[in-house]
Amino acid sequence: MKVKKSPMVWYQKLFYIISFLFLIGAFMYLGTKDFNTQNKKLTPQESFTEEYGITTNNVYIYKNAKEILETINTGSGIIFMAYKENKWSSIIADLLNEVAKEEGIKEIYYYNFKKDRSNNNHHYENIVKLLTPYLKVLDSETTNIYAPTVLIIKNGEIQYFDDETSIVRGDTSIENYWSSKKKIEKKAEYKKEIEKYLGEEN
Repeated sequence: MKVKKSPMVWYQKLFYIISFLFLIGAFMYLGTKDFNTQNKKLTPQESFTEEYGITTNNVYIYKNAKEILETINTGSGIIFMAYKENKWSSIIADLLNEVAKEEGIKEIYYYNFKKDRSNNNHHYENIVKLLTPYLKVLDSETTNIYAPTVLIIKNGEIQYFDDETSIVRGDTSIENYWSSKKKIEKKAEYKKEIEKYLGEEN
């Protein structure tokens, strides 16, 4: 004997319809939210912060080897050459950014040369040739760029070159090297050179 099912009353139908629509809406919302999060494009400043841990209120913009070579040859600008794996680079990035903000600098060109150096990139090699008089020569007699390095270029001329902590001898730690006094001295050095750059620019 078959049992005859009772038909659903109107409020049961309404409940199921509302529940179904809610689930569809929630699925669409979460799917869109995840998609937007995964495809959110970081600003150069946010990307730089992720790499070096300094404030997002920074002036760094990313440049490749070709663009850096063009700047050194014929352009003007402040260049920070480094890579995030180098533990000495974040201090310089922070100090340079602080002075740049104080002096009204809108952009510092950031060049991560690590991959180009490993691959003997053509543009990287040409940068090395231009900077050879300033670069350290190791015992192996090889010449390369080492992190961190700061350049100030004015109309294709090197106004300032700094790679003080690119090669640190001995077991000196970052904390011991970068005392409060040393940081103040380095900021004063950057301030002097940037003001010189701005003065010549004006």
